Amino acid sequence: MALKKREAGFTFIELIVSTVIIGVAVTGIFMAIMVAIRHSADPIVLHQAVAVAESYLQEIMVKGFAYSNPCPAAPGNNGAYARDVYANVCDYNGLSQVPTDQTNTALAGLGAYTVSVTVDSTGSLPGLVSGTQVVRVDVTVTNPAFSGITISGYRTNY
Repeated sequence: MALKKREAGFTFIELIVSTVIIGVAVTGIFMAIMVAIRHSADPIVLHQAVAVAESYLQEIMVKGFAYSNPCPAAPGNNGAYARDVYANVCDYNGLSQVPTDQTNTALAGLGAYTVSVTVDSTGSLPGLVSGTQVVRVDVTVTNPAFSGITISGYRTNY
């Protein structure tokens, strides 16, 4: 008697099951790629916002110290005057504008951002000599893509 040789290969059921498994795996991979592509610009937008906030904060911190408790909102801080005429830290209190250079020239590509500055002279820092005048400067940059980023700095009258 001759032994029947078993045929090698896949059955139709095995082929269908393997196709379904591969399809599910490929769908998962494509979904992960789509999420990565959709959010690929977020770090760039956030980095631009941080750069704008840092440049405003650096500009403010090198200005003179004029203490007033509380810091009044300067009349020209709504963008009516160029920031190059601001003489002290309190002049920036209440500033809210689209990012510009110090002469109020809009910065290309940053029209979707908004910069807001608050100068608070009611606080203090631990470890300072009693009576030392200190102001806290908060620079907030917002964009429709995110709720906003705030960078703070302290300036003392030393």
